[in-house]
Amino acid sequence: MFAFNFLLDGKYFFQAIRENWNLKYSATYVLCLLHDTGVKPQETVGASISVVSANSPTRPPTNLLIVLDTEPRNGIEETLHICVKPFHFSYARDDWLIEWFELNRLLGASHFYMYNESLSASVGCLLEHYRRQGMVTLLPWKLPIISKIEIRTEGQFAAFNDCLYRSMRNAGWLLVIDVDEVVVPRRERNLPALLTALRASYSPPSKAPAAFLFRNAFFYLRWENDPEAGAPLVTARKTRRWVTPHVLKNRSKYALRPRDAVELGNHFVWEHAPGATSAGVPPERALLHHYRIACEYGGMNCLTVPSIVDRTAHRWTEELLQRVNIEKAQVTRSCPA
Repeated sequence: MFAFNFLLDGKYFFQAIRENWNLKYSATYVLCLLHDTGVKPQETVGASISVVSANSPTRPPTNLLIVLDTEPRNGIEETLHICVKPFHFSYARDDWLIEWFELNRLLGASHFYMYNESLSASVGCLLEHYRRQGMVTLLPWKLPIISKIEIRTEGQFAAFNDCLYRSMRNAGWLLVIDVDEVVVPRRERNLPALLTALRASYSPPSKAPAAFLFRNAFFYLRWENDPEAGAPLVTARKTRRWVTPHVLKNRSKYALRPRDAVELGNHFVWEHAPGATSAGVPPERALLHHYRIACEYGGMNCLTVPSIVDRTAHRWTEELLQRVNIEKAQVTRSCPA
């Protein structure tokens, strides 16, 4: 283990992440500049770094972080990983979370990056079940800041951008969604196939976007169950949604090539690498299914919003139910009631 002392040489600067809702605190990049140091980026992999106070520069650092390798490995072009914002308020929807995991796996996801501000014991045990299978990276995420008053939602923008660089070596695609959302393709069977087809539709290939945005449609859980559900799954029972999805960048979520991004936001990519771009996905190709518990903005009567029945998710119901039952049986054996 070795360390670099960039800060004492003054070769650094701070850059606040753009999306901060004008609150007291913001996630911030501390950028250590390597030019003119004689150090090559790849030589820093495995080094330990730390941010220390100028008032006590000789005090041993307690927040050492290891520099990760962000150079993409070969053969990861079709690999899909998912990152979500920090769990909070002792998140406890373990039954739904199994369905969410298994549907996203059916849709092509192979790894999930998650951040733990607070979880119920049952969800913690469930995540450990998936972590043992190599599918979950779960990181502690306890900030001494008042959420939504001093910083936006448990510092979610810091988590998104940590996820961006943490996934860069192993993910060909990174999907940024919440645990009450699923991106559902309308033609293809899974998301890597959809994303490959979308990029292939651009000519020349160099013009293909590096990120695709999916429009949001609420599937309110207060709406009635679908009589044609065929399975006790949320995605089978809750098929009524808003007629008109939100416009792009309003509630949208996105998939991106991690190597082609610099800074992520909640609903779109704030900054791409030079030459990279984003594009919206037409709703007839894919839609963000947002299985929301409460009505949007609290006071709105969601029962009166113009809606239609959309059974696209039924394409996966039979296989999804089998996988959910298998995982529930395994979790029941490994997790106390």
